[in-house]
Amino acid sequence: MQSQNSIFNKWVPQKLVVPILVIAIFPHMMLLTIFNMNSTFTASFLDLEVDDLQFLFSLAYATIVCGLFIHVRFFHFFNIRSYLLFMTCVSILILFAMTLTKNTQLILLLRFLQGPITLFEGCILLPIIMSQIKNDHARIIAYSCLYCFMLTGDKFATSLVKFAIENYDHNMMVYTIMAMHVIALLVYVFLFNHNRMFPKKPLYQLNLGGIFLMLISLISGAFFLVYGKKYNWFESSNITIAFFLCLLFGGLFILHQRTSKRPLFHFEVFKSERVILGVFIFFIFYLLRSCMSNIYQVMGSVWKWPWEYVLQIQYFNVAGSITGICVSMFLLMKKVDYRYIFTFGFFSLSISLLWFSYLFFPDTKVEAIAPPLMLEGLGQGLIFTPLVLYMIGSVHPNISGNAALIGTAARFWTTTIGFAIMQNAVLYLTTKHQFLMTKNLDQTSTIFQEQWNNLMAKNSSGHLTNDSVSLSIGVLKTKLYNQALLVSNIEIFRTLFVIGIVMTLFVFLYKPFKTALFRK
Repeated sequence: MQSQNSIFNKWVPQKLVVPILVIAIFPHMMLLTIFNMNSTFTASFLDLEVDDLQFLFSLAYATIVCGLFIHVRFFHFFNIRSYLLFMTCVSILILFAMTLTKNTQLILLLRFLQGPITLFEGCILLPIIMSQIKNDHARIIAYSCLYCFMLTGDKFATSLVKFAIENYDHNMMVYTIMAMHVIALLVYVFLFNHNRMFPKKPLYQLNLGGIFLMLISLISGAFFLVYGKKYNWFESSNITIAFFLCLLFGGLFILHQRTSKRPLFHFEVFKSERVILGVFIFFIFYLLRSCMSNIYQVMGSVWKWPWEYVLQIQYFNVAGSITGICVSMFLLMKKVDYRYIFTFGFFSLSISLLWFSYLFFPDTKVEAIAPPLMLEGLGQGLIFTPLVLYMIGSVHPNISGNAALIGTAARFWTTTIGFAIMQNAVLYLTTKHQFLMTKNLDQTSTIFQEQWNNLMAKNSSGHLTNDSVSLSIGVLKTKLYNQALLVSNIEIFRTLFVIGIVMTLFVFLYKPFKTALFRK
């Protein structure tokens, strides 16, 4: 049973608290995984532009980053029960509103609101769960479970989206998440009482001006990176303005925080070498991960695998991620040097990238693609949780929240930058190789003539001569594009392999990694 000052009702058995809280945090995690879904893959069956979908994800993620500035203030102002009930009700209303409209501007506004509400709704539960785990490694266990769901939940969310659209409509997915939120509401009503975890602090001087500056900078930066390729970068006035606003408001935020009496962000966190190094590792890590969308693009456009089939194949990656997280959790509990964990993780990622580069043929079987998918998942599972703990454990507890904020902001920027790099790299290399293939196409070659004759014979049976020629040319262009796409991905993956191997050597040879695992 619970003590007199406990935030839980007295009749709730102590051993049931953690399982019940895990059920309650599940709908929040479902919303977070939707922000992490592969935009290239998801847009293909949602009939949306990849850029628009990625910007929606980035928009919500930007508000999550800004929400981290003030969620602790809300945490101290409200009692736990009222706070959770209010945020969950608001989340349900936002989700319901999204089912009633197809207006793009209104959806953008709702996504804008959904980001911080998702954060406020779930962020409070994680420290409560950690406090209820009676184990010396409660922090490692809690973070491992959280990031396990974050790394793998997007696959489950994608499957849910696909199932809802095929059997019902896209709103069914939202209704399902709303139903989960209703269950969470019932949990909060019956589990929590009106006691407080911390003394009440007044809700004033939130420094909303600083939050506004950061928000404009993040959204402008996301617009610049996501839509830069579409509008030919600085040839577009919109892209130029977005870039300028990103720099301007980012600079104003830094100036504002440096001169504020009660800053939201403490720049002293950058005095930690491990924080700076962690941001760099995050950048390389997400750069290596960003190419996974290319794999699923090839599966659909070149190998012509049905999306239901691709959804199932993704779970090889899920299996690898879960294995990697379990291994990293075990190594952290044994206090294995971070250097060895990161080295093993980046080496696994690098080998998987090299392995993929040898599979870009016009036809590849699932038996060939499954092992590197699992290896890639193993690598990312090994790196993610230790990297977060490596950054947080390097600063004073009073500003550890700033280290967590830097990690979240790093994930925002590196995810968006990785998307932009991959989109532009594929466009540039595919265009270059397609041009060279077309230019060097030998029409006198027996192979070309055989292909052409077969296409003409196939199309002539049901079409006029001119139509048959047009159809045959279209098929040849598609084959040339597919071949160019395969060659481009070979170049991309082997380049990333070299970057991954260099990073593996760097983390292995970098001496400060030998420092203690945790600061007490």
